[in-house]
Amino acid sequence: MLPGRLKYPRTPYWPYSPTTGRRDTLHADPKRFVGRPIVVTEKLDGSNVLIHRGKVYGRSVADEAANKWMAMVKKHHAWKVTDPDVLLYGEDIYGVHSIEYEPIRENETFHAFALRDWKGDFGSMAELEQFAAERSIPVVPVIHRGAFASVAKMRGFIQNEHAKQSALGGEREGMVVRIAEGFASAGFAHYVCKSVRKDHVQTDQHWTRNWRPCALRRTPSPQGEGDRD
Repeated sequence: MLPGRLKYPRTPYWPYSPTTGRRDTLHADPKRFVGRPIVVTEKLDGSNVLIHRGKVYGRSVADEAANKWMAMVKKHHAWKVTDPDVLLYGEDIYGVHSIEYEPIRENETFHAFALRDWKGDFGSMAELEQFAAERSIPVVPVIHRGAFASVAKMRGFIQNEHAKQSALGGEREGMVVRIAEGFASAGFAHYVCKSVRKDHVQTDQHWTRNWRPCALRRTPSPQGEGDRD
């Protein structure tokens, strides 16, 4: 069992998100994202997964995950993350939730979205991307990098992006906005938010009862990727 402080925090909603969750809060001050480097990534529709010391945990981080839908992240990526002070969070789409993406290679069913140290602080987006690239671990698709001059411009951008398709093919669940630099754990609710498509089905534990794997593309992996020897 990992300390509760290492559970990935609940992400507040962008105040103008087309859909909001019943148990979640709205971001209190979107002006925090204005005039500074931010990164907008695609919010994939899957399971929140933590990799730490070669083990895989679900959202609760109470116990090591034993679910069958975690098979691909264990097979292809968990063994690459053994650093004792590193926690890698990502979205696992091997088990289909509300959106079914186009066929994908099995070593691309996990996409990292956050890097964290044992104290709980979050690394920058650049640090996440470098860590993942060195280990051939996919990262969530990046939609935008840069700064917005106003909340209105940022709101318009996000609204337009909701109409576009997923980088993985099919519908797009939404987007996650974060500041590009790293930040302390206590600042999470200030520096990260999400916007979710209209009428998105909020999947819960019921999807696990009759779960099915996503469509896999049976093509050779690039050199240097794939299974552990």
